[in-house]
Amino acid sequence: MAIRIFVLSMALPLLPGCLSPIAMHQAVLSYDQTVTQVSSEQLLLNIVRARYHRPVHFTTVSSVAATFDFRMTAGITPPEGDSRGLVAPLFSTTVAENPTVTIIPMDGAEFEQRLLTPLEEQRFLALLELGGDLGMALRMMGAAMRVETDKGVMVVKNDPGVPAEYEDYRRKSLHLSVLHRNHRLFIEPVMVEQVWEGIMEKGPSPADVLQALDKGYRWRKTGADRYTLNRSRVLLCNYDVARHPDWRSEVFKDLMDWPPNEILVDIRPDYPGGEVPFQGRISLRSFNSVLQFLARGMSDRREYAVDQDPRTGLVQVNPPHTLEIVETSALPPNAVFSIKYNDRFYSVEETPSAAGEGANWNLKAFSMLYQLFQMTQKPVIAPVPGIAIAK
Repeated sequence: MAIRIFVLSMALPLLPGCLSPIAMHQAVLSYDQTVTQVSSEQLLLNIVRARYHRPVHFTTVSSVAATFDFRMTAGITPPEGDSRGLVAPLFSTTVAENPTVTIIPMDGAEFEQRLLTPLEEQRFLALLELGGDLGMALRMMGAAMRVETDKGVMVVKNDPGVPAEYEDYRRKSLHLSVLHRNHRLFIEPVMVEQVWEGIMEKGPSPADVLQALDKGYRWRKTGADRYTLNRSRVLLCNYDVARHPDWRSEVFKDLMDWPPNEILVDIRPDYPGGEVPFQGRISLRSFNSVLQFLARGMSDRREYAVDQDPRTGLVQVNPPHTLEIVETSALPPNAVFSIKYNDRFYSVEETPSAAGEGANWNLKAFSMLYQLFQMTQKPVIAPVPGIAIAK
């Protein structure tokens, strides 16, 4: 009996050490899953709010800090009855968790910058670098195309309320999407303007490089301790720009008049996809306008199927809706994300019947919307308590 008590007395102090990593593991995963679910449902809720002409509003969870308290008690029970003087060990462990969640409403300048300011072309490029579908991004983020014609600039809106322009926009965006899927489309930032040149003994710092990339500028070393800062614009084209440097002045004319939310498109004849040549600019929406576009797609501006231009060729995926949100009186069984508003359920469902590239288009579109919202996020400066674990 003495040996048993000795073994238990040696093992009991190790229990909190075993429990603490398990509790930490479960807590971190649970908080991560909860915050992601809340953010996703908040996105869906704001689309529904916009559908009923209610103001959109976001509340961000800027930090989650948890304090864990692990306690252990041990002892022995005195002999009773016929136990012949034998004692029984008695021990217990408790785990207490005190989470501190910092919740900050989005308002003021942050609301303006993240929701009302048009999305810049660098955000569009970053979204594609994350593996986003070009056709999906053009349908979600694109407000209109300004196409150069012999008679001047023709504006083509991405708005189902204007059928002729909407169908033209869809066909042109489908053409670009097919070129992209067939690796025939060049998407790259092109240096178009030198804004600074000088001597820097230590060169630009990592912070300077990252800040420049975020704003569409790039550093370039031109000599010993000599650097230039160049401005770049995103170009979608069907040819290698490096082989045609003389075209830059022609394509990037009136550069200083371009707002940062416009992307240049230059599809020329005699190159892949040149059967549908056009040159112009794509204007990007603000994030609030993206929500309004998806919301109106549930009511008075419903999207519909549009066939591709016959010259485009085979289109593998072309769903009628950019993001389909289902409205029902009861929670549908295939709902992945859902919210309840005015006694009605609004859900984003899986699309099990679709196959190939079109499989789960709905979930991919909602994931792109989530990524786009995160890209607009600004650092939140708030007092955040640290994580402490007491044993």
